[in-house]
Amino acid sequence: MKALWVSVNAQAGWVFLVGVVLVTLWNGYRWRYDRALALRLRGKQPESVSLRAWPKVSVLVAAWNEAHMIREHIESFLRLRYPNKELILCAGGDDGTYETARQYAGERVVVLEQRPGERKQRALQHCLEQAMGEVIFLTDADCLLSDEAFERTVAPVVNNEQAVVTGRYRPLPRQLGQPFVLHRWFTDLYAQARLHEYANGVLGRNMALKANVLRGIGGFNAHVETGIDYHLGKRIVAHGYRIRYVPDSIVKTPYPEDLASYQRQQTRWLRNVVMHGLQFSAYGEVVQCLIPAAIGALMLTGPLLGLCLGQIALVVGWLLAWVHVLLSRVRYMRFGQLLTTKSFKTGDYLRLPAYAIVDFGIWAVTLLQYPFKEWRTRW
Repeated sequence: MKALWVSVNAQAGWVFLVGVVLVTLWNGYRWRYDRALALRLRGKQPESVSLRAWPKVSVLVAAWNEAHMIREHIESFLRLRYPNKELILCAGGDDGTYETARQYAGERVVVLEQRPGERKQRALQHCLEQAMGEVIFLTDADCLLSDEAFERTVAPVVNNEQAVVTGRYRPLPRQLGQPFVLHRWFTDLYAQARLHEYANGVLGRNMALKANVLRGIGGFNAHVETGIDYHLGKRIVAHGYRIRYVPDSIVKTPYPEDLASYQRQQTRWLRNVVMHGLQFSAYGEVVQCLIPAAIGALMLTGPLLGLCLGQIALVVGWLLAWVHVLLSRVRYMRFGQLLTTKSFKTGDYLRLPAYAIVDFGIWAVTLLQYPFKEWRTRW
């Protein structure tokens, strides 16, 4: 066996070359499909929006330390042409968010004070208790609403076609010149393009549902420290409701621009699915979030494994995995470029290995956070 292993390792170079050819052919084959899908989606005209009635819509928002965006958010709400609406905002923090929001309090904007320690779930429950609308629209304090996005999300609900609807999001226009943001957005677009008519979860920054449905499943009374959107979506499904996905409804929201913010967001999202997914027996989704963590750890420790297991493990396992990762990310970027017509320059492509290393590190870090409650529930 030792002689065989030595012989196999001696052929590692040839195995690597053959592997590179196969991985390249596979990604080339996938690109033919990806390109066709991107061009088809780009040429698709959004469905027209037709509202048969104008029931009152209550927009519920929890805002904690959101002073940098709260004015833009409220003003985007006030500009909406939908006539029968109200914004219930529970604001707080030590950066003046509540004081700024209070300047807009009036007939269409109700401002509540969020106390330290209440967190988002409790703040949204306060909002729901004040809401007068037949339809509830949920979004975040750093999101900018538009007529098209708002009406496309609420239309299936106000027309009594659906009980729950969710949409998409995109970066702020002023962020579209940043390669790090474009890289993340294009990756999101690649994943979103494969979603179906009905979703298994909701996007808390762009969703609408009937008020009686939300109250019927308990509103926001459940004790949830993080992962409120995921937990809400699972409760909705558990009560027998379907979640309609409307891809043409897109709100604008800031994408993380620095590594610290990006790391907090990504690890929180992964932890939320694992923690709440176990509660709702969504084992497939839990595995889908544990796999990236395992991949991240393996990709970062690959050279050490190669030293222990031999050349073949390093060359075939680790280096070929890197080739596949980078070719896949090139596909994602090309897909995003075709779909949006936004530029991703040659220099930006050269950053892809660095972005991949960042993702591997973030995914791997989540494995260290699960054992500690303080980290599991950190926002």
